[in-house]
Amino acid sequence: MTFKHLRRYKHVLQVLMKHGLDDMLAHSSLQKFLPRIRIHKKIKGQLSKASFSRHERIRMALEELGPTYIKFGQILSNRPDILPAELIEELKKLQDSVPVFSFEAVKNIIETDLNGNLSDLFISFQETPIASASIAQVHLATLPTGEQIVIKVQRPDIEEIIEEDLKILADLAEIAENHFPQIARFEPMELVKSLNKSMNRELNFLLEAYNINHFQHLFKNDENVYVPKVYSKYSTRRVICMEYIDGIKVDKIEQLRTHHINLSALAEKGLFIYFQQIFRYGFFHADPHPGNVFVLRDGRICLIDFGMVGTMNHKDKDAFKDFIIAIAKGDIRSLTDAIEQLTKGKRVTGKEELEYDLSILIEEFPPETIDERNMGEIVDRLQKIIYKHKLSFSNDFFLLLRTLVILDGISRQLDPKFNTLERIRKHSMRLFEEGLEPKNLLKTALHEILDVWDFVRVLPKDIKSIINRVKEGKVKLEFLGLNQLIHMLDVVSNRLAAAIILAAMILGSSLVVLSHIPPLWYGIPVIGLIGIIFSGIFGTLMLFSIYKNGKY
Repeated sequence: MTFKHLRRYKHVLQVLMKHGLDDMLAHSSLQKFLPRIRIHKKIKGQLSKASFSRHERIRMALEELGPTYIKFGQILSNRPDILPAELIEELKKLQDSVPVFSFEAVKNIIETDLNGNLSDLFISFQETPIASASIAQVHLATLPTGEQIVIKVQRPDIEEIIEEDLKILADLAEIAENHFPQIARFEPMELVKSLNKSMNRELNFLLEAYNINHFQHLFKNDENVYVPKVYSKYSTRRVICMEYIDGIKVDKIEQLRTHHINLSALAEKGLFIYFQQIFRYGFFHADPHPGNVFVLRDGRICLIDFGMVGTMNHKDKDAFKDFIIAIAKGDIRSLTDAIEQLTKGKRVTGKEELEYDLSILIEEFPPETIDERNMGEIVDRLQKIIYKHKLSFSNDFFLLLRTLVILDGISRQLDPKFNTLERIRKHSMRLFEEGLEPKNLLKTALHEILDVWDFVRVLPKDIKSIINRVKEGKVKLEFLGLNQLIHMLDVVSNRLAAAIILAAMILGSSLVVLSHIPPLWYGIPVIGLIGIIFSGIFGTLMLFSIYKNGKY
């Protein structure tokens, strides 16, 4: 650990203490750092525990710690398999609004990355940003061609700050995985890896530029969608230049009405665009909050901010399609099978209990009352089942559920009578019917054949790898319930040994009594009498122990 890391550790611990979360340190390996960095109990500005709930204080601490921890909290807010619903709701409130950084820093980054003077690169450049977040801020500018653009610029030194925080989180995750079994089962190292991957994507604006260009390609023939242009000449890892969108935010209802936009048709159109992304392309915009969805004057929908996208391979698309169809049809067995396909290839234990919980869910949301329900209610109940059964899904699955809930909220805002679930049900049934068409059956069969071929192709390598690991002694076998079995054998062997010792004591004492070895007490050998008394006490205690533990 470097001195730089130690200072950051100190700051993290101080923030936790400030927000009354010091009890999180009391039973953790972090405690060993406390003497070295001399953190005092009283922290300036320390909050009263009575003023805010524990979950609120966790959210506030993450916000104060900065972008890495905010992003980590946002990732965790999409993981109901790990955290309770109350904390999930609080983490959804995480905000990354921060003060703007100086225009001089903006100018320096742009001129360094684009290799030119700001005045030569742009006809005009608005010094005051139109938006500011923890990773970047956005300015308006005009290109020499006269095109109005928005330019997003990363904060100075943000990569170094995030890299340091990620290393600290990796250290903490390793400690948790090695020393806290109750946390290890949630795979904290994998969570940090997911955060690392997400942060690296967000820090590389060239990846966002790729996402935008990819969406343009996918929807180039769709007259209902508009994707903003990216100016590659003015884009780097730290700077991205995009077309300025002169549209109406999707939640500005009165403005939409003023421009004679049919709100119900708009909701229908937006949902269908997402069906296309999910079920046809397996590549979807994962942050459709109202600030990222614009409506153009001609009624086309324009999505912006492609830093967060979700992906689904062919298997995941089919599994999610089966998942949706099973909910729509109320088919518990198919729903359980679809969940098993979506759980990252892990076998679902307690399947009968899971089916029972899912049957209650379906009973609460039957198809005939689907128009009275909203997506948030079903997802909330489903997340509670996921948490209860400790099911493990990919992060993209939870991104997808979150996306559908946001879309449901936007659709209802546009048209209070609009029902997202009914549309999903109809679309899923259409998908089911399409799946029975000969060309789609052939495509599915082809995919299955390719899967079998891939399995056969890699099987010899996998077998060889397993044999090598066995030879090297690196194979670890895990037996469910083995600890309980070892404990039971331990108890049995201990009692057997005690019984043998007791029998030996009784036998030995009896022989001493019969041999009349002095000293004698009323003609009875004292040593033998003491042995018999101790044997009686020992035997009584052993019987009492067996009775107390209910083992007869």
